[in-house]
Amino acid sequence: MGAGFARIKLDLDTGHRVKVFATSEEEAMRVYSMLKERMHGRILSMPVPEYTPQNGSLTSYTMIVKADYGALWRAVRDINGEFWRDDFRARIYSWGRFVDVYKGVGYPLDVYNIYHMGGRELYGDMWIAHTRQPTNSPGRLPIWSHPFASGEWAIVHNGDISSFGSNMELLWSLGYTSFVGTDSEVIAHLLDYLTSFQHFNVQEAAKILCNKFNKGLPDPETVKQFYRWRGARLDGPFSVIAGFSDGHDAYMVAFADRFKFRPIVVGEDEDYIYAASEEAQIRTISQDARVWTIEPGDYFLASLREGVIYPGRRMPERFYSLSSPLKPPTISRECIDAAHMNYRMLNQAILEKARLGAKQIDIINVRGQRYIGVGLDQPLKLRVFGTPGNCLANLNTSLDIEVFGNVQDDVGDVMTGGRIVVHGDARDVLAQAFQGGAIYIKGNAGNRCGIQMREYRDQRPVLMIGGRVDDYLGEYMAGGVIVVLGLNYLETDVEVVGNCVASGMVGGKIYVRGMVSPSKIGLNPPRADVIQYLRGLLLEGRLSEDDYKKVASLKDFSLVTLSKMLPENVVKLVSKLYVNKYWKELVVEHRRIGEDDLALLQSHFEEFGRVFKLKEEVDRVIAEEYFTVIYPKSGQRPRVEEPEEG
Repeated sequence: MGAGFARIKLDLDTGHRVKVFATSEEEAMRVYSMLKERMHGRILSMPVPEYTPQNGSLTSYTMIVKADYGALWRAVRDINGEFWRDDFRARIYSWGRFVDVYKGVGYPLDVYNIYHMGGRELYGDMWIAHTRQPTNSPGRLPIWSHPFASGEWAIVHNGDISSFGSNMELLWSLGYTSFVGTDSEVIAHLLDYLTSFQHFNVQEAAKILCNKFNKGLPDPETVKQFYRWRGARLDGPFSVIAGFSDGHDAYMVAFADRFKFRPIVVGEDEDYIYAASEEAQIRTISQDARVWTIEPGDYFLASLREGVIYPGRRMPERFYSLSSPLKPPTISRECIDAAHMNYRMLNQAILEKARLGAKQIDIINVRGQRYIGVGLDQPLKLRVFGTPGNCLANLNTSLDIEVFGNVQDDVGDVMTGGRIVVHGDARDVLAQAFQGGAIYIKGNAGNRCGIQMREYRDQRPVLMIGGRVDDYLGEYMAGGVIVVLGLNYLETDVEVVGNCVASGMVGGKIYVRGMVSPSKIGLNPPRADVIQYLRGLLLEGRLSEDDYKKVASLKDFSLVTLSKMLPENVVKLVSKLYVNKYWKELVVEHRRIGEDDLALLQSHFEEFGRVFKLKEEVDRVIAEEYFTVIYPKSGQRPRVEEPEEG
């Protein structure tokens, strides 16, 4: 187990703080001598031990160097390379003027204690913390613990960088020759290189690394930069929090992969700005913080002097406007205080009260406990006050759970009955394989909501969301109903769903308030690829110039759009970009809610309006707003592709 902290402080600059892990004082002095030789004597202090671990593995030393950054970077590279070639005895792991790293083996409290952090006045403009169970490194030495630092950057990372090979190739070509072997360290080196040597600003560097899908054609300069630095772009499941200082300001950067396979949330209150893997971490510090998620493949940027610079999604104030709960109801005296309980203790306490005949149980001070309600198979109402952790009510059959706050990932997984009511937001993978009952979310939901939903006979699950959702809504959906009301984005041009809605859908029905762009429905090829393919057909004489210009002038289109505009033989050719053996044609209607829809959903609309006190808003949307209604076309046979000749 590894853990660590990074401190960024503007007035920390007394020179570059070079920090070394060494097996002995003799090895630390060797590093000192090598630095002194390369820095021509510009070292202001001898190595000072920060801590000596009880197991005697590695000691952390600090020394101060006054040097040009380029010269120091080359010295660090050469020294680390020389020590790494032989049996490992020492490594420089941090060398910033404004960045100070404290890391080791153990839990965060262990690292806090071995550095005696509680007995020193350690103030910072930004702090980063991390703990991990190693998966891509042995983890037995502190060199593999987070944070990883490079120059004035420090980063922590969750996930796996599948582009690690191409990222390493780029770094090797740029002169980086010594690595500890984790995919996390390459992120720090890439950010440092782009800002220190290529002089990109923080926002430009973040754009390159986070590797967002491009909808449409970016401007030529952006295309050129992305192509030039394609080896720096990250791929795979990841979320990253990074800190940086240029001496004038301290910056917080957070970003997630374009598929949002790893969670990340950001927030602010009157005093601080936050970023974390789980919302419960933020709520433990600031119960009333305004919290929101970063859009898939996007980044968040804030600084000490400017506050939030780029929020990571459009109109964040609209996003969290529905997640502030109403005044909570009176809490029972017989409530369970979960403040110091793990999930096993909490579920056992719920079970004991249920065995004593309780029909309603209030649970207060919930701070990230996972699996609440799992395994409780009886009619029981739970009122949860706080932020429950992942996997709330998984496999639920009968519980009625009401949450006064936001919920984290994977709520209602394989739920076959009961009800979940959330007076706030839900994060990613809400209602996966949802099979029965109802889930009502007052606010927003994240990525991959309602995936693999299904129904059986008279069991039809209903997922109703008052705000908006991100990508892959209803992916591989086979039954049930999803409704996205988008109440917090009324009278704006913001679409209330992300990309790839109903991709792989084979059953059920989705209602989305407002218009959904054609290219957002299903899994469509990039617009640029389709235009390029049509350009090829134009050059071959298979497509007229007028037809080509008509399509090229459209900002957004789908295969259905093209089918109405192009000759049948051209549609057959271009359909190969859209269609595969898993593809099923969808019916997409843009209309108002009708009598058949109300027969299906009226009771749910009424209950949603009642529990959240949003009856007027829901009634108005049903009566006045248009919805995009999506469901699979019936009577389709499996598609068999005939091979082309030639």
